[in-house]
Amino acid sequence: MKQQPSLFRRTVFTVAAGLLVFQLAAGLAMFVNLVLPLGNRSANDLADFLVLSARVWDELPPDRHRAFEIDLKKNHSITLWESTTPLSETEISYPYIRFLRSALLVRLNPDQHPRLSEDNHDHFQVEINQGRHLLRFEFSKSRIPPRPTIALAWIVVLGFLATLCLSWLLARRVTEPIARLAEAARRIGGDGQVPQLPETGDAELANLARVFNETSRQLQSRRENQATLLAGVSHDLRSPLARMKMAIGMLAEEFSSPLLERIERDISEMDKLIGAQLELARAQEREIAEKTDVDALLVDMVEAAEAQAPGRLKLHSSHTSCVATLAPISLRRCVGNLLDNALRYSGDSRIQVVRRRFKGIIFIGVRDHGPGIPTHLAEVVFRPFYRIESSRNRTTGGSGLGLAITRQLAETHGWKVALKSRSGGGVSAWLLIPEIDSGSNSR
Repeated sequence: MKQQPSLFRRTVFTVAAGLLVFQLAAGLAMFVNLVLPLGNRSANDLADFLVLSARVWDELPPDRHRAFEIDLKKNHSITLWESTTPLSETEISYPYIRFLRSALLVRLNPDQHPRLSEDNHDHFQVEINQGRHLLRFEFSKSRIPPRPTIALAWIVVLGFLATLCLSWLLARRVTEPIARLAEAARRIGGDGQVPQLPETGDAELANLARVFNETSRQLQSRRENQATLLAGVSHDLRSPLARMKMAIGMLAEEFSSPLLERIERDISEMDKLIGAQLELARAQEREIAEKTDVDALLVDMVEAAEAQAPGRLKLHSSHTSCVATLAPISLRRCVGNLLDNALRYSGDSRIQVVRRRFKGIIFIGVRDHGPGIPTHLAEVVFRPFYRIESSRNRTTGGSGLGLAITRQLAETHGWKVALKSRSGGGVSAWLLIPEIDSGSNSR
């Protein structure tokens, strides 16, 4: 299945795209209506100053030229000297220099055609023909007051950074409550706990948290009522079943009849079914985790199963011991159901119990060489009371609740259980248990 993009990513992208378009439009408007007019005005002021300086220099006595040049250099950072050869013009990409050329053309006579050039030391030179003299002005790029391209670059860069930060904050503000809601819903569906979300923040999110909290309380109340009702009904059913079984036993002592034996078997089967129903209901209750020797528990269970099927079971585990903090009774019930399932449906084939430990996860597998399970039924068999058609017979028995109880226990404790068909025939049932901190107990 194709992975859908996250709400956080889509929100960031949408908000960022909108803000970037706004920033570019605002930057362009500022560039056209503010930066360019300021640059044009500054170029006009510099052109007036250069033209005036050229006229003053031309009108001063020759002995005053040097003092004027020194004053111009000291106070205005402009170097002035009389040139003997015309200036070779070069192509200049600075918009400000183009503004300056246009301003000089307006202020000078046609025969005073100004020449502009750029040298290798980041200096600009402007030459004005005063008829008898070629006056050359030189100034650094740093003297140019407004720099339109740099200003636009700063606007774009700062706008981009501000857009990313704002988009991230807005997306997190929107998605964080939803993530908490999803986690709380997952806990309700998994371990049955009823988390209470903080009813704070914006009105819509606070109202959503309030509705969720009320719904979770109602679900918990219904679950508790259902468990109580199931326990009560099961208890009330078991009492008359026990009396019926006792009566049938007394009749069997006086009268031997196949019908009585059939009724007695049916009563025993009903009693087992009620017990399985109670076990399924109790599987929704989370057990307190404690430090457990997993290998010792598996050895004990394999030895107990060997009593039913001698020589058919074998335990394979790594050389290192496996001690972890988990729910031991629930683990025993899960593995026991998987073993019972394998013994019941695998015929006389051998059964392997495997224990592995990899990257903080304990893998416990029960593998057999029986008829196997079709791939499309690998999840269906975990439904309560579901049994594959070929297994519905009196010899195999079973209530159809073993795998359902195992799945419920696994989900309650944050474990995973799955069935996989083996290439050579048979089924591998795997229980995956993430390890937790030994110092923490389950909730």
